[in-house]
Amino acid sequence: PPRNTFLDSFHEESVMVQLQILTATVKLHLMKSTAASAEMLKKCLKAATEESDNPDLRDRGFIYWRLLAGSPEKAKQVILASKPTITDDTGEMDSKMLDKLIGSIGSLASVFYIDPDLVRTR
Repeated sequence: PPRNTFLDSFHEESVMVQLQILTATVKLHLMKSTAASAEMLKKCLKAATEESDNPDLRDRGFIYWRLLAGSPEKAKQVILASKPTITDDTGEMDSKMLDKLIGSIGSLASVFYIDPDLVRTR
């Protein structure tokens, strides 16, 4: 049988890689549920929730575990949902206006993309 190389070296990986392994294992199991994927998922969730000191990894593991235990169909809808494309529209804004907004980053003007000179202060 093939070895689960990533799971075998799970604790030696960086936290970012561990998070990705966890997510990939859950998605694999949801897309193609087999006895092998269930065993990999069990091993990965145990490593993330019981054997890890990182709170982000543990939290994500527990969230996945609870979603899967509650309703695998709902978990599939949440975890495998299509994500919106993230776009960067900063190049579309006038550079002088962008400089003004960056200069007043703590104000509502920067949130609503309004010229800071037009915002009244009391």
